[in-house]
Amino acid sequence: MTDDLEPEPELEVAPEPLPEPLPSSKTPGRARGAVLVGARIVAGTVGVGVAALALAAAALLPIPRHTVSPPSVLVTPVATAQERVCAGPLLRLGDETGAGAATASSVGRPTVRFAQSAGRAQSAPLSATENTTGVAPQLLTLPAGSSAARPLLAGAQSQAVSSEDLVGFAAAECTEATSDSWLVGGATDTGRTTLLTLSNPSAVPATVTLTIYSETGVVSAAGTDGIVVPASSQRVFSLAGFAPNTVSPVVRVQSRGGQVVANLQQSTVRTLEPGGVDIVGAASGPSSTSVIPGMVVANSDAVVGRQGEPGFADLGSVIRLFVPGDKAAKARVSVVPENGTAEIKSVAVDVPAGVVTDVPLDTLADGSYTISVSSDIPLVAGARVSTVGSTGQSDFAWLAAAEPLDRKALVEVAPGPSPLLHLANSARASATVKIATKGQPDATVTIPAGQTVTYPVVASSAYTISGFSTLSLAVSYTGDAQLSAYSVSSSAPASLPIRIFP
Repeated sequence: MTDDLEPEPELEVAPEPLPEPLPSSKTPGRARGAVLVGARIVAGTVGVGVAALALAAAALLPIPRHTVSPPSVLVTPVATAQERVCAGPLLRLGDETGAGAATASSVGRPTVRFAQSAGRAQSAPLSATENTTGVAPQLLTLPAGSSAARPLLAGAQSQAVSSEDLVGFAAAECTEATSDSWLVGGATDTGRTTLLTLSNPSAVPATVTLTIYSETGVVSAAGTDGIVVPASSQRVFSLAGFAPNTVSPVVRVQSRGGQVVANLQQSTVRTLEPGGVDIVGAASGPSSTSVIPGMVVANSDAVVGRQGEPGFADLGSVIRLFVPGDKAAKARVSVVPENGTAEIKSVAVDVPAGVVTDVPLDTLADGSYTISVSSDIPLVAGARVSTVGSTGQSDFAWLAAAEPLDRKALVEVAPGPSPLLHLANSARASATVKIATKGQPDATVTIPAGQTVTYPVVASSAYTISGFSTLSLAVSYTGDAQLSAYSVSSSAPASLPIRIFP
């Protein structure tokens, strides 16, 4: 130790006077020795104590420290343009004459609308498509802004058709490409045609793997792995080519290299009567809580009337559930009337793992509903609802579980009949939001906890919703023998600065 401590004074031990010694020559020496030994022991004990105190004092003194921060560089990623891809035109297998039944051809063109919170977005078709008519999906692009805040981009499309084999109305959101998506909907049993579209907006090819599940389990089929989608192109597949005679498919789409936008398109023909068409967008990924807003029930008495006819059983509303993995789930499906108009109905459901389960819903009164699914094991969910028009013609809609949005959202309302915006609040506290659109005064809407509020909107308009912590949104359309809906997805977050160490 280098610390200067005050030296302890040397101890002097003065023995007490001894009694008179016995008459022996050895006694004085022994007594004297005992006294000296005792004095040394005391002195040694005191010395050890002093050393211990010195060590303790040294331990309490601060030890000099020297820290060096390693060199690093704070790098801000270069902002990139935002892109969203629309679903593209409604398709049929073969052309209107019935020729070319192994290839897809489009019927008409969809109307696309888009909006942005800042900057100026552009729209252009993908470079190539397997649609034999050559009508490709639209790619929406918003250049990167100069400000730190990432601007919002939204788009949607809609299309009504009326032909001998294809009737109905379909609307879909234009979405960002991803490397992993779930499609919950469709069917390939008799009279049901489901097409899978894969659109790659990037500048590099995408290699796609499909995993298809059905009511009997995973579907083993050739050609589901290593599907190449060239850059800036769309490919089209008949789902029946992979999973024929499937009543309840769920498709997982994973890609490497470029990312893709995946959609299903289902059309129905019962004997010679066309029975509707719709586009199935990607659902939110496996979750223990799924929210499906925007289920509109219209003309339910007519639906019940036709449901008893041969081939019309699938007019009934169903909730489609799938649990990935090997552990079954205990779920509760709740049907929540929107705007708090009626009592909530719920049912407990045991959902086996690895197989698709369709849960039929009791006949619901006309109105709008939100489906809420809670489970102890993450699952994916979707819903189907149908309508029948004044002439007996039917249409149906597939609804995907909506992902939760936070803080702010931009919603594009495509053209269509009687559009409604559905705002679902799954939080434990009420939410008060501001809804703004061009040319109209801002509106304030309060959504109670666990409830959904509908807000009438104008077709071909964009709406900004702000002031919330978490919401799930959907847009629905209802007309005479026309029904469709789509959930609203979030934009990818802006890239944050990264600190790089050598």
